[in-house]
Amino acid sequence: MDLDLLIHPSLAIAVVLLVVTAYYLKTGRRMYFLAHYVAGALAFALTVLAFPIGLYFVADSGGLSVFPPVLILHTANFVVALGTIVIQGGLGLGMLLFGRRRGWYGTHRRTAKYALAVFLVQGTLGALVLYGIVPFVLGQ
Repeated sequence: MDLDLLIHPSLAIAVVLLVVTAYYLKTGRRMYFLAHYVAGALAFALTVLAFPIGLYFVADSGGLSVFPPVLILHTANFVVALGTIVIQGGLGLGMLLFGRRRGWYGTHRRTAKYALAVFLVQGTLGALVLYGIVPFVLGQ
């Protein structure tokens, strides 16, 4: 049983949940600013941490041929997810440090919807990859 392969999915699940949490903390009826910043910062940090771990496990396990083909889509979507979370973090940090400017706030709010959608797609693709490697993880 190769349970080490479950480290990356565990981090990825946490990232998707943090992105959803950060989104709803600011778009709900009541806004929680500090919690939104914490959830967003943790989502960014775990995103940056999860990618090299995922690459390591793919390379260490025998490469792409061992994994289902959906892994290619999962990796390509990661590039989009990383871009959206970097833009979101930059705009959010910029507003926190330099004040909430109208243009930045509107862009941050619109981009949040795209980031949420991209991370939900990323989670779905990740679940499909995980479904494809379960027999490998369990040693069957």
